Amino acid sequence: MKKMIFALICGLMVVGAGCGSASAPTPAANTNQQPSPAVTPGSKTYSLSDVAAHSIASDCWMAISGKVYDVTSYIPNHPGGDKMVAGCGKDATSMFDRIKGGKGHSDYAKSLETDYYIGDLK
Repeated sequence: MKKMIFALICGLMVVGAGCGSASAPTPAANTNQQPSPAVTPGSKTYSLSDVAAHSIASDCWMAISGKVYDVTSYIPNHPGGDKMVAGCGKDATSMFDRIKGGKGHSDYAKSLETDYYIGDLK
């Protein structure tokens, strides 16, 4: 039955999409999907209650110094491990600034903020 389903799927896929291999096929890309527009600084504002709706590791927004960041994808890479999760859904400015005995995050860490910026805090 699995081979029959596999053959059916392969028959529907674009030629050269890897159906000749023994592994499961990879679905063809959706060419009708439009990319999401980039967020322009200041173009979107969020309230603290908006941020609070994203308070778990799999959906983590935080506010830092008046800016809102969606850091969900960065959590697995954070050098402090899951400590970052404590700031999910909150204004995490004081947490961000007091790291390393009050020295704050490194310039490198601060440079990463632009990758996760989604808007400003109301």
